[in-house]
Amino acid sequence: MKSRAVGIALLLMVEFLIMVVGTHNHDHQAGLVKTEGERTEQQDEATVEEEAVEEATSPKPVDTKKIFIPTKEWQTVEPDQTVLPGLHIRMNLQTGLKEAKLMDGDDGSEYQESVERLSKTGHTGLKSAVIATNTPSDDDDIKEASAPEEDTRSSLIRESVIEALKHIRSDDGLTPEESEEAAAQSRGKFRSYKELKEDFAELNLNVETDLDIMNKLMSQYQDTKSDDEKAVILEDLEYLVHQYDNAINFIDMGGLREIVVPGVNSSSSKVKEHVFHLLGSAVQSNPKVQIAAVEAGLVQALIKALGYDMQEGVARKAVFALSCLVRGFPYGQQVLVQSGGMEALRKLFDRRDFQSLPLQLKVVALLHDLLVEREQAKGERLLQLQRFKLDDRLATGGWCPAVSSLLTVASFDRRDRRYDMGAALRNQMPLRPDHDTVDKVVSAMSSMVKVCRYQFYDTLPLLRHLAHTYDDLAYKEQFQDSDDDDDGQALFRGMADMIQRLVKEIGRRSEL
Repeated sequence: MKSRAVGIALLLMVEFLIMVVGTHNHDHQAGLVKTEGERTEQQDEATVEEEAVEEATSPKPVDTKKIFIPTKEWQTVEPDQTVLPGLHIRMNLQTGLKEAKLMDGDDGSEYQESVERLSKTGHTGLKSAVIATNTPSDDDDIKEASAPEEDTRSSLIRESVIEALKHIRSDDGLTPEESEEAAAQSRGKFRSYKELKEDFAELNLNVETDLDIMNKLMSQYQDTKSDDEKAVILEDLEYLVHQYDNAINFIDMGGLREIVVPGVNSSSSKVKEHVFHLLGSAVQSNPKVQIAAVEAGLVQALIKALGYDMQEGVARKAVFALSCLVRGFPYGQQVLVQSGGMEALRKLFDRRDFQSLPLQLKVVALLHDLLVEREQAKGERLLQLQRFKLDDRLATGGWCPAVSSLLTVASFDRRDRRYDMGAALRNQMPLRPDHDTVDKVVSAMSSMVKVCRYQFYDTLPLLRHLAHTYDDLAYKEQFQDSDDDDDGQALFRGMADMIQRLVKEIGRRSEL
């Protein structure tokens, strides 16, 4: 915007100088003076009127042979030619030459009469002349009042304008010379568009789809004997099968048969752990892959892994894969119950070390999800879930005391802190775990209270203590102003209310 404003200002200055010089020149040639211009709708025009030549003066003789004879087309006015008023006159700012032609609608007879009158009396008899300052590309209708000027002055003005334009800076503050130099440097730094097209064409030849990548990874998995290399390949495949379509393609390519089933039966714990993670990612919320996995016998394989593999990492990944396989899939849950899966999961609670707590919480979360799914199911889906009678298996399979026993892990008993530290050092369950443990255990107990009402009665004192503790936490946090504390207050209040509802439900059912 700044450079545009400077250019406009320079153009106006040039026009003004042309008008002044033209007036000076005309005063010597034809005794004319400049008057105020008249503005039309399409362009600015200035008219000059002929001043009466005093009879007492002796005008300079005019060579009639050098008078400019106009036509209806633009013609160049030579420096030694005399131009009489009554024509369109313009100056080419690029060449510095003057051009003239007849006015629109003028047949030239009046101009010819003025030529003859001038040769006899020294007076033209014409009223005005219209002079336009234009570039050759401008429309012929653009007109501006001016008079002819000396060739030397127009050359000087043209040189001044060109020099001034050279110093006009662009929006980035560079002169034209500096901009050209910067452009040359940029061309040296960056490749041409043709080179970029060639590079992209070459890249397009090497682009691989996810299907191609999975096919290549599966081939590499079959060829390698290193467990570390297999673990890396399985990790890459797991990333790809997160996508719904990729998981289906993985199954169609024989991924379960060639990779998952052999990996589940592998003697390498590292390979097993990555295979279970891969399987869980592939079957999660994907019915087609879930059906293929159940038909491949992977539910039984996961149950077997939970019963015989004592490594925590492998067991956690096996629970993850099993949970993804049966959630939202009634047929998978039926196979889980009929294959002894509930008993295998129940035995995980017999581990009394603190390292088993995350694994047990995963099982509790799975149990809670299965029970909530049954409560929300309707129609044919509800009938399918009721066929394998999960509630009866929970009541008779020792699940009620197993889940409620985790409340001791979530206790907030304020005994000597040294006792907690000693318990942690002796690899025992500490007294103060995080709030996530309380939330998962109480949520599972709330879902199981219908079938475990009598077994949960012994937990009432501890539940009342937890409710009182969270009431106290919510009350203290309500005076805090930060957003984090507001979230904590909502969490504590929600947990307190959930525990109180569980206490009322257990107490009411115990009185029946």
